[in-house]
Amino acid sequence: MMHSDLVLVVDDDPDMRDSLCTLLEMEGYRAVGAANGKEALDYLQGASPPCVIILDLMMPVMTGAEFRKRQLADPALARVPTLVLSAMAASFQKTEVADAAGYLVKPLEPEEFTRTVRKFCEPSGA
Repeated sequence: MMHSDLVLVVDDDPDMRDSLCTLLEMEGYRAVGAANGKEALDYLQGASPPCVIILDLMMPVMTGAEFRKRQLADPALARVPTLVLSAMAASFQKTEVADAAGYLVKPLEPEEFTRTVRKFCEPSGA
């Protein structure tokens, strides 16, 4: 079962990751951060799936595109909506992320970000 209020934020920039998690928590969500795709996969192996994954593309250890390939290969994780986060809109043309549930361009507009997350998740107490 997916958690209806849990968001996984995968970004190698600790300031970006922490600020997104804080913003989500202020909006009533539970947020978990991961510094790269491998950390995110490790987390997902031992947890109930989140309602949405926020995925940066350019990361060390395991890129967002590599994470997405592994996510889609796992039946338990393939159905979790993934929002791709990148500073480069052109990177959205890559076929490995073409099937994402949505795209967010850095720098993020906080209201637009939370409105997009709300399409996939219900904050606690909603």
